[in-house]
Amino acid sequence: MVSKVLITGASVAGNSCAWWLGRAGFDVTVVERAPTFRDGGQNVDVRGVGRTVLRAMGLEDAALAAGTGEEGTAWIAEDGRIAAQFLTADTGANGPTAEMEILRGDLARLLYDAARDHVRYRFGDHVTAIEDRADGAAVTFTGGATERFDAVIVAEGVGSATRELIFPGENRPRFMNLSMAYFTIPRRADDDRLWRWYHATGGRSVSLRPDRHGTTRAMLAVQKPPSGEQDWAVARQKAWLRETFADAGWQAPRVLAAMETTEDFYFDVLRQVRMPRWSTGRVVLCGDAAWCVTPMGGVGTTLAVTGARVLAGELIRAADLSAAFDGYERQLRPMVENAQAIPGFAARMANPRSRLGIHALHAALAVASRPAVMAVTGALSGGGDDHAPDLSRYDGAVPVAKAPRHGLSPLAALGVVALTLGASAVLGRRNAPDRSHPGIRRWYRRLDKPGFTPPDAAFGAVWPALETGLAIGGYRLLRKPPGAARNAAVGLWLANSAMIGGWTELFFRRKRLNASTVASGAMVASGAALAATAAKVDRPAAALSVPFVAWVAFATVLADRIRRDNPDRAG
Repeated sequence: MVSKVLITGASVAGNSCAWWLGRAGFDVTVVERAPTFRDGGQNVDVRGVGRTVLRAMGLEDAALAAGTGEEGTAWIAEDGRIAAQFLTADTGANGPTAEMEILRGDLARLLYDAARDHVRYRFGDHVTAIEDRADGAAVTFTGGATERFDAVIVAEGVGSATRELIFPGENRPRFMNLSMAYFTIPRRADDDRLWRWYHATGGRSVSLRPDRHGTTRAMLAVQKPPSGEQDWAVARQKAWLRETFADAGWQAPRVLAAMETTEDFYFDVLRQVRMPRWSTGRVVLCGDAAWCVTPMGGVGTTLAVTGARVLAGELIRAADLSAAFDGYERQLRPMVENAQAIPGFAARMANPRSRLGIHALHAALAVASRPAVMAVTGALSGGGDDHAPDLSRYDGAVPVAKAPRHGLSPLAALGVVALTLGASAVLGRRNAPDRSHPGIRRWYRRLDKPGFTPPDAAFGAVWPALETGLAIGGYRLLRKPPGAARNAAVGLWLANSAMIGGWTELFFRRKRLNASTVASGAMVASGAALAATAAKVDRPAAALSVPFVAWVAFATVLADRIRRDNPDRAG
């Protein structure tokens, strides 16, 4: 019986496998070569059956909320105008921009956060040897220690070292004649929510894509046969890109300038992984290590989460490893082979070498984006579900500990909101400069105030509206599934709610004008952090916090002016 499992690689496929097996009661260890969790990576999407898997995990809504916010794809002409575009609002889930566009690191982090309570993670370590024995796989790690496992899942990348250790020479890579560099660049005011794709002669292209982290994701691509560029030093790769894109036009100069200082430069020569088998003995491959389809296939991440579901399902239901691995490959290989069946001319067609070819591509895309043919173009960009495995096969293999689909219950969330804002309101009422507090009222009226001070009635009208927005936003955040971003947003919401009442204590009761001005500025910073963090979890909650930030910013200016105009009372 399989009970103790090692997974190598803590990205999408590895973390997905860990989620399913950990919740099914397996003893799971995940080992990752990187010293800490890797949050980097470019845009990926999840479609069709992959969405079904995330939904079953209770993570679909969280993945949508953590998306990049990309609203469509636009092809840019030489003069900078849009030659053709597909908007997600028109194409739905299966356009060039999927409904679920998310950064690789954000999706991997979401899966990691959901899995780690049920599995062990070990970073900064990797496998150096695996010996298949009668009682299990003896796995030796980089520190020299050897441990026994019933099964080993290799869920690494296209260049998996563990795969080459166990399946030496078996991979027959198919090169796609396309070299690509990915990295993050500073965001500019004119960067919008579209994936902007510009072609230059010579098979070159420049892409800019949005994210939710205040930066822009850049990609440089060159259509050419491989010359070993993936093995060059980074300095040589960058020098080659500078020379290749020197006269490319559009925003190439901006991208090349930012490339020099970026911290997440990644270069690759696209190639598919073609393995005649995915398992041997107690070792099995999953994800890119088994079948990398390259970004040209469009379903790599969908395959990663789907493959993990199938592999885990077979391990849960099968009587022995051999049957589980055979069932896994039998169920999934048709989908993989369909995804890898990319025509040899695809890279050249998508990256024309001449101006005439670029004009022809743009003209074809403009026609394809018309409503009459939109359904066809959407289908061509779909998730390959015609070849997807039958996941109902695993309906009986239910994890013993399901991930929460929601955060707090409606009643509990309402209770937290009521207690938090209620306590703040009580404190504010205790310090209000009204007739019930004549001393505070008299002191406040004697302060020298600037001409832009709102009338007292305005404060009474504005604060209830702001606190209502905070209440609704807090409720929405508390109802979201727990996770790093959601928990951070809830913490900031609690802090801001507490600071409202705390500020009235400083200003009105203690009459500390200096301290209250500093506190007001801190509320602006924490309010802005709340809006930014909440946007990763729930966009309406983030929007509801914006009026609060704007009002507190105004209040900070007012408090500072009152402080300066009343130096003898600043305190």
